[in-house]
Amino acid sequence: MKISWGTGIVIAFIIFIGLIVTTGVYLMNQDVQLVSDDYYDKEIAYQQHIDDVARTTELSSDDIILFDGSLIKLKLPGEISGKNIAGEIYFYRPSDSKLDIKIPFYPDENNQQIIPVENIQKGYWRVQFSWTTDVNGYFSEKSIIIE
Repeated sequence: MKISWGTGIVIAFIIFIGLIVTTGVYLMNQDVQLVSDDYYDKEIAYQQHIDDVARTTELSSDDIILFDGSLIKLKLPGEISGKNIAGEIYFYRPSDSKLDIKIPFYPDENNQQIIPVENIQKGYWRVQFSWTTDVNGYFSEKSIIIE
């Protein structure tokens, strides 16, 4: 059976269109993970973040987030004590945003909070700690690997 060149071109176009439609359907069903769902709003407020980081570097303590393999210890510097403190600890997982965790900061009498990592999935994490005193905001970040 011979196929004429016109029929061959029509078959080639049909196969090409089928591949394009199949690729489009496949790509539309993929899970797209953005770094943040509200990235535009965060970009607008980025200057505030820069100010918070700069304010944090002026503090007397460099080690605000400590990790020893089994515990994460968040310790505020001495000049912060006695102030009204509100904060949040954010465990950011770059490889899967569904694993991200937010924990409120509840300091004890030593201005610290200890978090055990036994219930946190193993792997690479960025621990982001932001807190505010009466008027000023602060931010500290540390990358850790939980094994």
